[in-house]
Amino acid sequence: MGTTRIWTAASIVIVAAGCAGGTSTSRPSDGTITGEVKEWKVSVDAGTVPAGRVTFEIANTGTIGHEFLVVKTDIAPGGIPVEGDHFPEDAEGITVIDEIGEFPAGETQSLVLTLEPGSYQLVCNLPAHYAAGMHTALTVE
Repeated sequence: MGTTRIWTAASIVIVAAGCAGGTSTSRPSDGTITGEVKEWKVSVDAGTVPAGRVTFEIANTGTIGHEFLVVKTDIAPGGIPVEGDHFPEDAEGITVIDEIGEFPAGETQSLVLTLEPGSYQLVCNLPAHYAAGMHTALTVE
């Protein structure tokens, strides 16, 4: 009977870990990353991608407009210093590679980039959105 409890508890931990939001640890086989932006989160289906051509397919599943920036930086997710209600996109220690400008709720937009190895943040930098939690990490190997 004790074994049943251990397995049940372990199963709950595994299921809970699988339901966590943010970035998956999977790697896309074709260089396509799908994800969503919504109040107050950026989620993608891969946390690591091979260097080279990467296609982002991003849906705005929120109720207001959002943007999607790909930022190369060694700063931890959520750690880019905010000035006022957003971070300066030309700040030291970050390079904005490209972006999908603000797009309305219910739309899906694509962005195709060639990415070099390194650490990135995928963010929304509209006023107060980054500070509210709209960021996630991406590693390019």
